[in-house]
Amino acid sequence: MSERKRLTRIFKMHGLSIQASALDTLLDVVQREAEVGRNKADVNNVIFNIIDEIKDRRIQGGNGSGGRSSSVGNIVTSALLEDVVADFRRDAKDVSDEAVQLLDAFHMPRLDFDRMRKNFSLVSFGKEERTLYGEAVAKVDMFNQRYALIQQRILRQDIFQPKLVTNRLARSAQNNGGTHTITPVESLLGRSGRRFLLGMIVQVEEGKYYLEDHTAQVPLNFSEASLLTDGFVTENSVVLIEGEAIDGVLHVHNMGSPIVENRLDSIKAIGLQNTDIFNSIGSLSEYEKLREQELEHGEDGMFVVLSDVYLDSPAVIEKIERMLEGYSDFNPLPIFVFMGNFTSKPLSSASEGTKAMISYFEDLANVICKFPNVANEGRFVFIPGPNDPGITGVLPRGPIPNYFTAALRSKVKNVMLASNPCRMRFFTKEIVFFRDNLVSKMRRNCLIEPRQDSNGQLSSHAIKTVLDQGHLSPLPLSTSPIYWQHDHALRLYPFPDALICGDRVEQYYETYEECDAINPGPFSNGFNFVVYRPVGETSGSQTKSDVELCEVP
Repeated sequence: MSERKRLTRIFKMHGLSIQASALDTLLDVVQREAEVGRNKADVNNVIFNIIDEIKDRRIQGGNGSGGRSSSVGNIVTSALLEDVVADFRRDAKDVSDEAVQLLDAFHMPRLDFDRMRKNFSLVSFGKEERTLYGEAVAKVDMFNQRYALIQQRILRQDIFQPKLVTNRLARSAQNNGGTHTITPVESLLGRSGRRFLLGMIVQVEEGKYYLEDHTAQVPLNFSEASLLTDGFVTENSVVLIEGEAIDGVLHVHNMGSPIVENRLDSIKAIGLQNTDIFNSIGSLSEYEKLREQELEHGEDGMFVVLSDVYLDSPAVIEKIERMLEGYSDFNPLPIFVFMGNFTSKPLSSASEGTKAMISYFEDLANVICKFPNVANEGRFVFIPGPNDPGITGVLPRGPIPNYFTAALRSKVKNVMLASNPCRMRFFTKEIVFFRDNLVSKMRRNCLIEPRQDSNGQLSSHAIKTVLDQGHLSPLPLSTSPIYWQHDHALRLYPFPDALICGDRVEQYYETYEECDAINPGPFSNGFNFVVYRPVGETSGSQTKSDVELCEVP
């Protein structure tokens, strides 16, 4: 029996009919497998693996990885077979390259919560018009969504879930030690005694703060307030309050940050289809397949992150060269993330300042090109700082304009100019990169001093604040202006797997509710940086990240 007839018969035995052109492709595969020394049994195993993959794709709708393969009924087309064979030939590097995806803040889908229907929806970029300067209704919607996303999270906590009771004794036990009820602000009128409230702190008049929810607002008296959780309390932050309304003023007794939940619990509540902002995981089966690839190849992935990389400093350029030399022989190479500011002082918009910035990036390109492997194979991500060229002072901010990096992009093959903040996917992991002076901003705007019984680091308070609030900038708009229609790009709900925030304070790493919170520290001061491995080690079906705080000697 000829090989052609034998292969046709094998496919028929599995309920498939293979086209002549697809059969030619399969014969080429068999021939190549035989040429590399595989025996007949190994070649047959390759054929059976191809058939199993084809069946899986037919069950899932017949779509290949590239979106161009298809099958009609039981017919195996040439396009389908080529896609399947191409997937089998991918090596670990190919898989890792495809696992990395960068998402710009201005093209990010928006997660909305409908308070009436109590459901979530993911509004993709392009389905609505978003501008930098929205109408007033966009500002109202921005704060409504911030509050609604926290409120639904709080009301799902056991402590605020009403219990079914059958008698007076059970009801009394519930009131004394069981659940609590969130009282709307408008319901305070005419009620005495302590109540639990959830609201946003707003400044309606100069120096006078109110608690506001979607029903009303009430003046606040903080004179007897005790802060029960770590973190900063600032204007525009959402807080849980235990207090009593007296003469139209809410006297605060106890106050704390909203209760948080880890990423997995949030995804279960929201649904995978509404949390995949990268639009790369269409179903649970695809998610499981990506998890398998993550377990097999993810340990090779590594990010080297630097912040405050002053390119106008000869010492910084020298240390970057030494750092790149240390990683030049790695296989695969890490992904290098450079966060601004990229100059020690803001440059003027005059021609001299523009020329200087262009020359600084060209100097960096020349350093990278000293290592041909790094220049050709390495991937570099550049995230602007507060003083870098472009539209500054408002979040999110766009990438560094191409004009300044033309020489860099012409000499270094893989350069990505990202927004601030930006998000990166590594297999199933989500990493948020953000460059801002969080600690100093929060210290200047805190209404109540943070607790002193934590680890004593202000960085810890700042990171906990943004994660508790589910937002990168829960600050007054006068301090940290935001484009109203792009506020969702600053939200941290669900939690990412890692939040890497470049701040002008000492290096910092902590895990909070299974989220890695990392500050690489300013590279310009001590030449500090961080190495982050999203899949540092695997144990069965579980993965654990690895963080190393480093310094260039």
